[in-house]
Amino acid sequence: MRRFGLVVALALALPSSGCIAAPVLAPAAFSAGGDLVKAGTVRLGGATFRTFSLPLAEVHQATRKTLDGLGFPEPEENIVEERVILYAHGVDRTVRIDLQPITPSMTQMRVLVRKKMLAKDLATASELVAQTELRLAPAEERQAQRRVSARRSR
Repeated sequence: MRRFGLVVALALALPSSGCIAAPVLAPAAFSAGGDLVKAGTVRLGGATFRTFSLPLAEVHQATRKTLDGLGFPEPEENIVEERVILYAHGVDRTVRIDLQPITPSMTQMRVLVRKKMLAKDLATASELVAQTELRLAPAEERQAQRRVSARRSR
């Protein structure tokens, strides 16, 4: 059934120009490939992305604690402009985590796991994001409550 939906979307979108085809193809590609993991979490191009409604410092701390809790050795850390890049090494795997602030209170996490230099390991990348989400859930909940309270007081 998924393939039929994708075929129909392609049949409708291909005759269209690229600008019109993109909004039609994107949802079909996600549903057909199963790349939508959870609201706010997307797997794309071999990497898993998740945007948190928290500052970079909180996401960075939670990411390091997650790696430590899962038995990874101390990660290498690079700072490029405003981004923090962490490299961790497991058995036959190299993990790269990019943390980039979008706003002072919103941070995007990108996790890419390579297995033996060539293959990408989406399952491990998704699990790293999921474990970080669990660690950050209480902080995100508090942040959401603050936003609701601020709106109500206006």
